[in-house]
Amino acid sequence: MKKILIALACTSLLAATSAHASVISYDVSKASTITNWSDVLSVKKFDSTLGTLNSITFELGGSVAGSGRAESLDAAGSTITLSLSSLLTLTRPDGSTIVVTNPVFSNSYGVTAFDGIIDFSGKSGVATGTVGSSHTESKISTSASDFALFSQAGGGTISLSLQANGLSSASGAGNLISQFSTSAAGDLKVSYDYTAAAPVPEPETYAMLIGGLGLLGLVRRRAAKQAA
Repeated sequence: MKKILIALACTSLLAATSAHASVISYDVSKASTITNWSDVLSVKKFDSTLGTLNSITFELGGSVAGSGRAESLDAAGSTITLSLSSLLTLTRPDGSTIVVTNPVFSNSYGVTAFDGIIDFSGKSGVATGTVGSSHTESKISTSASDFALFSQAGGGTISLSLQANGLSSASGAGNLISQFSTSAAGDLKVSYDYTAAAPVPEPETYAMLIGGLGLLGLVRRRAAKQAA
């Protein structure tokens, strides 16, 4: 009986005071816009009253969409590679880089010697049509400076810069004319991994523990009198 009482009291106290790990995430995005561009993303901070931060994960997804075309002016056939690319960079308010992602579409085309007409078609010209690609990179931070920067009592927001630079290119022919049109979009997910603050035990929890210990003492005293 006494073992059961102690177990019940201790279990209740541990349940009331134990801490556990949790994750809370926030998403923000930038719609597809003609490159090059720079924008500010407002991201929610971690509410430090919820507990203690263990890590912050930044997941930056980027996409590039558009078209490219080229015309070879060479006197011989060649293989032309068209690459549509955008470099998306997420930075802190002080300008330091958090995470970078680089979506790339690339394809190669065989062409003949210049056909005499610069029309990006025929036998010496190529065009991708409308194409696109996406890519995601992530960064996990456990630095004290980031914990201080991305958290405060009650939450709040922080402004981060997101830039998208077009890096499209054409290669393969010694004399080559190329044109590109691209747009880029970005999606950011910030996840806060934290250990929740241990709640203060309710008064009845302490009462149960004290009562159990008191009853245990009474049982022991009775046992001692019976043995005397």
